[in-house]
Amino acid sequence: MNNAIHNPFLPLPSDATLRIEWPTPNHFLLEAPEKFFARTRVNADYGKPGFTRDCGKRFHWGCDIAPVNVTATGRTTRVIFTDCATGVDFESEEPTFVPQDDVFCVFEGRVAEVVEDESVSDFGKHVVIEHVWPRSGEKFFTVYGHLAEIASQNLSTQAGTPVPPRAYEVLRGQLIGKMGQTGRSADARNWMSIAPHLHFEVRDVSLNGRAYEPVEFLKRFLTSSRH
Repeated sequence: MNNAIHNPFLPLPSDATLRIEWPTPNHFLLEAPEKFFARTRVNADYGKPGFTRDCGKRFHWGCDIAPVNVTATGRTTRVIFTDCATGVDFESEEPTFVPQDDVFCVFEGRVAEVVEDESVSDFGKHVVIEHVWPRSGEKFFTVYGHLAEIASQNLSTQAGTPVPPRAYEVLRGQLIGKMGQTGRSADARNWMSIAPHLHFEVRDVSLNGRAYEPVEFLKRFLTSSRH
C-alpha cells in the first residue's frame, strides 16, 4: 500500500464555516510549525497526523501539540528508538519534561465524555466535546487527551461522574483542563515524558468512526480567528 496515496481521513465539509480558538497557548502552527508539533530527537514528525509512527508503518489519528510552558525534571528515561534507514533498534537515555499549558475548547458544544481514570483509556484523562456543523446540523466531536487535570467545575460535572449525552454546554475558548502525560500504557507515558503534548482529534458523527485531519481543521478554521 502506498501510504502517500491512502488517506483514511474524512474530507472536511466543503461548506462549513466555523470560528474556532486555539486548543492550547501554542500558536506556532501557521508561522513556525516545527515548534507546534511534539517531536522526539529521532522523529521530527512524531506529533503530526498520518503515517508518522514506527517508521511510517503506524497511523496517527491525532495532532500532538507541544507545550509552550514546560519544566525540565532534571531526570532521564530510557527509550528505544528505531533507525528507519536500517531498521535497527537502539536504546537512548533522554531528558524528561512536565508540561504546564492549559487546554481550551476550540468551539462551542456540549460535554460528551469526561474520563478521570487514566487506566481505562489510551487517551488517559480526557474530555470529548460534541459540536454541530452550523450549516448541515451534523454532529462532530473534538478529543483532548492525556490531561493532567480536568476542569470539572468548568464543565459542570464532578470527577468520576458519568456525563449524560448533551448535558453540559461548553463555550469556545473555555478552559477544560491542563496538559499532562496520562494514559493506561506505561510505555506511552514514558514516551510522553520526553515528548509531552496534548493529543487533539476531530471525529465524525459516530465518534468511534473515522476522523477529520486535525491540522487541516485547525488551519482552515483558525484563519478567521487569528489575532
